[in-house]
Amino acid sequence: MEQSILTDGTVLEENGESVVVNQYSFCELVKELLVQYAGLSYEEADRLVGRSHLARPIESAGDAGLLGHELPYYWAMSLRYGNGYWQKGIPAQPEDLAAYFEAEREIIRRRGLKEPFE
Repeated sequence: MEQSILTDGTVLEENGESVVVNQYSFCELVKELLVQYAGLSYEEADRLVGRSHLARPIESAGDAGLLGHELPYYWAMSLRYGNGYWQKGIPAQPEDLAAYFEAEREIIRRRGLKEPFE
């Protein structure tokens, strides 16, 4: 994936509300979840995320809200298995949410990432 396109710290404002979008960190988190939960290599995950809508510039607070409304796990599984992945036997969300959130925190800490949306 061409990393120069994705950045952290973009402030988007809409209707008097603002959100900080850390798109690089968000995409890196999704890649790591693809490795951890879908068994892809990092290189495969990088290609999959790089070709997806997640790597396109987020241009509005509304778009950020749509992405931030779902767990990064959702985006990872949707990219790997397609829409309605839960109807294909893939859990709709991680079965152990406490462990999932700990895994997210560990990925963010280990990789020096920022929270995807602030």
